[in-house]
Amino acid sequence: MKRVTLIGAGKVATHLGTALEDNGIIIQEVFSRDIKKARNLARRFYDARPTDSLNFKSSFSEIFIIAVSDSAISDVAEQIVLPNHNAILAHTSGATPLESLAGSTLYTGIFYPLQTFSFDKPVDFSQIPICIDATAKGALDRLAELAHRLTPKVFHLTNEERKKLHISAVFACNFTNYLMEVSSQMADEAGMAFQDLKHLVDETVEKAFSLNTPIDGQTGPAIRKDNKTIKRHQESLNTTHPNFLPIYQVMTDAIQGKVGQYKTAHEVEIDRLEKERLLIEEQIEKERAASGLSQEDEDYLS
Repeated sequence: MKRVTLIGAGKVATHLGTALEDNGIIIQEVFSRDIKKARNLARRFYDARPTDSLNFKSSFSEIFIIAVSDSAISDVAEQIVLPNHNAILAHTSGATPLESLAGSTLYTGIFYPLQTFSFDKPVDFSQIPICIDATAKGALDRLAELAHRLTPKVFHLTNEERKKLHISAVFACNFTNYLMEVSSQMADEAGMAFQDLKHLVDETVEKAFSLNTPIDGQTGPAIRKDNKTIKRHQESLNTTHPNFLPIYQVMTDAIQGKVGQYKTAHEVEIDRLEKERLLIEEQIEKERAASGLSQEDEDYLS
């Protein structure tokens, strides 16, 4: 029977640890820098030991899973002390490369559940894809075996593939959720509850997953190029919610397939410097013409 140690006591560690124990895995230790959090989570498991120390030299765990914020992964990897029985150290991040664990141990890996987690909402791991990677085939096989305990949806992805998947998830989940928050505010001002839009959202999501591609189900004024409606929307937003107007414009342009209209901050700065250079050259030319000196004379004087 496999033994796993959880490094972290947040939402991911809570749900992952629960699912692992429900599927016959022993949770050996729970680490948190805040020992109270470690104790609270350890109590959920049969016989887990809470700890605020990263020294696991005497642990019996085979797999150590880092489930902390992305910014803390490297610090944990640098400080952790693992036992001498070929233990695997893996993290659960979708955006952090495998190399962030380099030097911490011989066997490192990725164990990334493609899901958003909340403390008060249970999840069904059998429906969640788990993406894995490792520095050695033996470690990859062991992580795959652990993942298959939870779900049939196990994928071996490289750093680059996992980064693209994470961006995909940001668009599908994080950005969509914020757009629903915008919708909620607008619905409230219209005298209706956001809950009244649930049938509309459900139908949109269902169509997106039933068609060949979500764009096949795209509706609304942008795809119809209904410029009169778009203009009315923009004027209303400019008056009531100017902070939402750029979002509306970017989304409308994207749906209509307009590209190249938006520049990065770097590109804007290059344009500014180029305009400044041209103005200086223009001013120098004017001063030269006023002085009556030729370029050769100026070079000589310089």
